[in-house]
Amino acid sequence: MSDAHLHLWEDRFLYATHAIASGLTARASGTVLLAPPGRTFTLVSGAGERVQASAAWVPPLVARRLDASRWGLLSLNIDPAAHHHRLLADRLGSRAIRVLAPQILAPLAQACEGALHGQLDAAELQALCDGALRRIAGTAPPPPGYTPALDPRVRRVAAAIRRDPQASPLTTLAEIAGLSADRLTHLFREQAGLSVTRYALWAKIRRAIQQMREGAPLTQVALAGGFSDSAHMSRTFQSCFGLAPSFLSDPRRVQLSVDDAATRAWPA
Repeated sequence: MSDAHLHLWEDRFLYATHAIASGLTARASGTVLLAPPGRTFTLVSGAGERVQASAAWVPPLVARRLDASRWGLLSLNIDPAAHHHRLLADRLGSRAIRVLAPQILAPLAQACEGALHGQLDAAELQALCDGALRRIAGTAPPPPGYTPALDPRVRRVAAAIRRDPQASPLTTLAEIAGLSADRLTHLFREQAGLSVTRYALWAKIRRAIQQMREGAPLTQVALAGGFSDSAHMSRTFQSCFGLAPSFLSDPRRVQLSVDDAATRAWPA
């Protein structure tokens, strides 16, 4: 039986593991971390602030060390150009780790336990993620005049990058958006919380993870994803997740599943 489970959807992925500890990492996705019922994990920010929590929101590119080596955890990673990501970032903040009150997610405790042990089917996992996002987003009021919908120009650019993160220079993406390159750069960062370049790198990572399901050699996965070689991909994965691609691609260690919508949105 695999030590961990990784489930990919179009706009998010869920990593469930019985034990994980990492050095300093940072990634482009916003991340919701959930401990098993009645348990906690430890986060240390890049500035050295230490927190212990049963649930936490970590915004994009916020560095942290993680210790969930004793009880394990669920890590829900949300695409920066997704509706739910914008909602959480605007309500919970986009610059610092935020500890979430345990009672917010208490009704989902049984489902969290089931996800951790690989006992939920695809529909149940989707319902767990949707329920967690609804409950977390409801803990803080939206800013005045706020709308969670991404600007359609940003959506078009993000979709183009997802189709091929290495084939669209900024000038071409600006044409897709109908904006100048400078205006697109500003609007994308304002809406998604990171630069177009950072999102393109995230798209390479995301596509590489999805291609691991096919069992191709990691060198082939790296080159197809736009990395210069497998060593480049490995360094990137270590800095983002604290895990090597060889670990994530090993079915003896990680059981990987990909939703049909994810396959369409992130074509190989």
